[in-house]
Amino acid sequence: MVDLPEALLRYGTPYAEDAPLLEPVGLPAAFVSPTFLADNRWWTEDGLEARMRADPFPIPAVQNREGYCGGIVEFDGYRGENHVGWWVSGFSDYRKATAAARELGVGSGRVFDFGGGTGRVFRHFAAQEPDRWEVWTSDFRMSSVEWNLRHYSPRVRAFSNTATPTLPLPDAGFDLVLAFSVFTHIAAPETQWLAELRRILRPGGVAYLTIHDESTWAQSPELRAQAARDGGLDPEGPPPDWKTVSAWRGDDPYHCNVFHGRPYVERVWGAFFEVAAVRPLSTGAQAAVVCRKPS
Repeated sequence: MVDLPEALLRYGTPYAEDAPLLEPVGLPAAFVSPTFLADNRWWTEDGLEARMRADPFPIPAVQNREGYCGGIVEFDGYRGENHVGWWVSGFSDYRKATAAARELGVGSGRVFDFGGGTGRVFRHFAAQEPDRWEVWTSDFRMSSVEWNLRHYSPRVRAFSNTATPTLPLPDAGFDLVLAFSVFTHIAAPETQWLAELRRILRPGGVAYLTIHDESTWAQSPELRAQAARDGGLDPEGPPPDWKTVSAWRGDDPYHCNVFHGRPYVERVWGAFFEVAAVRPLSTGAQAAVVCRKPS
């Protein structure tokens, strides 16, 4: 008897529900706003406008970026969806991840954005430092992968993965692994995915992975309310100190929010990596766990 993957048995499909495949909204240069860039909550620095204008890749429609920055904004005569905010939020995470990697001795090489969607973060490695980074990405939403294949350079190597913890990648092949808003939604196979990311990371390589931690719980009343509704947690109670899953659907592998307490990260994740730092509120309300594979 052949054992079927857990995702296929539980959800009927190992892939996440697709979004409609829409055309891009335009190049980043079309949405440059000096007013917005000078004073935004994600990232400010000299030369940010020039960096945005230099990005040659189009921006996906809101439906093809999982709703990120879909609110209406108004500045400099523009009124519409917040495409510039989406770009800057990804640039911010790119800068934070590369800074953390450099602190641990990794400043170039091969980067893999696991669950990279349509490029909120990985686009910046390809646009800002194409000579320093070879960019790879995967996602289990097939429409996101198809969007990437259509609209990014072939130098961005995009492929589909399933909810089953395996990747068609070589051992020790990557210097830097990213996962933004991925482990915030993985229930049972989390440790298998940690082992798989450890496998593809070279000795001394860095993993930059985000989680919902105690600070997320304190700062996000909407997540606490959802955890009360879907997971039976007390929204006014203390944050979970271990791993706690709050599921909102049962027919799709993208089905839950997960909270990680610091004791859990140090004990369980520390069995797979050296946990160099946990940085609360690094990506919006999420914390960044900076890991290193032992040499």
